[in-house]
This record gives sequence, C-alpha cells and structure tokens, in this order.
Amino acid sequence: MLKTARMRLLLGFLILTIAGFYWAFFGTPQEDSLPQADDPNRVDFFIRDAFITQFDEQGEIEHMIQSPLLQHFPVQERTTFDTPLVTMPNESGDMQISSDEGFMLDDESKIELAGNVKVIDNSTSDVPWVLTTSILTFLPPENYAYTDAPVLIVQGHDRTDAIGMEAWFDERQIDLLSEVRGYYVTH
Repeated sequence: MLKTARMRLLLGFLILTIAGFYWAFFGTPQEDSLPQADDPNRVDFFIRDAFITQFDEQGEIEHMIQSPLLQHFPVQERTTFDTPLVTMPNESGDMQISSDEGFMLDDESKIELAGNVKVIDNSTSDVPWVLTTSILTFLPPENYAYTDAPVLIVQGHDRTDAIGMEAWFDERQIDLLSEVRGYYVTH
C-alpha cells in the first residue's frame, strides 16, 4: 500500500514536471491564438449594421455610409466595409455609390470601392443615370471620384462606354478618359 502511494506521488510529480517544461518552452495554447499588437490583420473593433453620417462645418450632411459589417484594422489605419452604400444628399435629390466591398482610410480622406461598383444619380432628371465599373476611388473631402477601369453609363435607353473617368459630384461633371463610345436612342 505504501508502495502504491509513492508511485502515485512520483507519477503526479512527473506529470507536473513535464507540464511545467512544456509551459515554459511552448507557452499556453491561448497565447498563440491572441493577435499581436503589430499584426496587420488584427481587428480592434467591428460594427454590424453600421450607419455612419459625416457632417460638414455648417452641420449639413456630407455623406452617409451603410454596411452590414464594418471592421477596423488599426495597424493598416483603415476600416473595411461589406457591401457598402454611400449616399450623398443634396437639394435636388441624392447620389448613391454601392459596391461589393470597400475600405476607408482612418483620416476619412479616401474610400476605395471594388466589385460591382454602381453610382446612381437621382438628382439630375426624371430618368437617373447609372454608372457601373469594377473599382472606384472616392475622395469625400473633394466629392471627387476616379477610376482607370472600364466604365458604363446608362440613362434610360442611352448608353456610353469608356475606359477610365474622373467625376466631380458637386459640379455634376464626368470626364471620360479614353475609348469613349456612345449609343443613343433617337425619338
């Protein structure tokens, strides 16, 4: 009986010693799964069903951003959006930009949108125009956007194709950069 108790004590000591060595050299499994402060993929916060409103100095709404999932990456200094919708209201209607994904720099100076990017202008006439492209860079402080990708603009039955464009939303001006082709329906 005394031999069995010594054996149990010795076995327990051996197990604790092995566990101690493992812990000293390899750490705990939880330490490995924690994100490091300098990990570029570390998310410090996220918001589901996000709705962000940006105001100008006079208290007027400049733009609003909606997204089912917003994630902030502090090392990259940016916020990502799933299926964002950017709305820019004005007196005569509003303009909306949507895409499959996007990100915004922390200083809010640039929003990159990618995948099925669609710009809809509801303010210029009875028939809104719709611009589609694969990628778009939007600079909110200037209300300016640009892309080097192919662009399609449709208004009613009329259609314009181009490669690249620049848009000044306050002035309602779009410059198409190259290979511009228009298809217009005559009445």
